[in-house]
Formats: sequence, structure tokens, C-alpha cells
Amino acid sequence: MWVVGEVIHGDYAQIVDESGMDSVTQYELWKAIWNSLNEKNFFELAWSLERHQEFVERFVPLTFVGNHDVTRIASLVADRRHALLAHALLFFVPGVPSVYYGDERGLTGVKEDRAGGDDAVRPHADRDAAEWQRNEVFALHQSLIAFRRQHAWLYDARIEVQELANETLLLEATARSGDGHAALALNLTDEPVTVRGTHVPAHGYALVV
Repeated sequence: MWVVGEVIHGDYAQIVDESGMDSVTQYELWKAIWNSLNEKNFFELAWSLERHQEFVERFVPLTFVGNHDVTRIASLVADRRHALLAHALLFFVPGVPSVYYGDERGLTGVKEDRAGGDDAVRPHADRDAAEWQRNEVFALHQSLIAFRRQHAWLYDARIEVQELANETLLLEATARSGDGHAALALNLTDEPVTVRGTHVPAHGYALVV
């Protein structure tokens, strides 16, 4: 049995220690991911990843880019292309990645502060509707999940920022034991870039093993 608690604010590690739970939700990282993409400021994400690494030393957080209480990532990011980068980050950084139903198909939905304000992010799953059909976002999830399964050591990997600018970022992950190694490069600019020999498309990412 694995017990996780939904915690938004507070000392995550202390809460885990004192509660006896195995993990808690990593809202800090969730916020840093989408806000860095919107603000084109990877320095915020880099700082949050340092905090995230401190948590991983004590427990492995539940990571996510969407859940039942927040605006869907496809609606949260200003540029829809950047939602794909958010998904890539989710499956690269250490943690227990959680996919909220419908995000794997790119569903949209805005949470509102009113009665019934959660309805848009908690729709009935109509498998016959066009938005529930398999699409490029679904294919992306298939490839990212396969990548994560092939590199299960990412669960509690050590992450380092190797290159950092407002709109480009290179992360390196290494296994705690063995020789596991991988890198993720992100590019928010309008032009392709080369980061340490790796081609990264405009508004895209590259995974390197």
C-alpha cells in the first residue's frame, strides 16, 4: 500500500515525516512548471527543482501538471505548444508522475471560483466524442510513459541544471545507483537551438539518453 496526501502549502517533508504518509502532492513544482512556461522564465523552474531535489532526498513526491482541483494544463499555458513541454517535464523529473484523466488527450477546462466552478475540469468521459479520441497528445503520452518505464531509475534520480537562460533549459538526470543518465532540453524561442550538441526545435524539447 502507498499512501499519498493532497497538500498545497506547508513543509512537505515535515508533513510526510509526522503523518506517516508515503508522499504528498508537489504543488510547488506544478506551479513552477506552468508559470515558467508562461513567463518564459526558466529561472523559476530551476529554483523549484532545487527545492524538489531536497524533497526527493527525504521522500518521493507525487508530481503532476493537472488534477481535479486546477485548470487543465492545456488551458493554463498561454501557448498550447508549451503544454507538451510540461508533459515532458512531468515524465523526466524525479517523482511519481500522475496524469489527470483527459490531459493525455489535451482536454481544456478552466477552474472558476464559483458554485460549479470545477465542472469544466471534471467532465464526463464520453469516449465517442471527438475530444476523447486518440490524438497527437495521446501519442506523446505513450512515448513519454514508455521512456519513463525504460528508465525507472528516474523515480528518485538526481537532477542538475546544466544550462539555463530565460527561454532555454538543459536538465541532466543521473541514477542514484548504476549508470543511468539522461538529459532534457527545452526551448521556448521561435527558432531551433542547439544545446550542448543537441538540436531542440522551436517551442519544443529533446530527450537524450
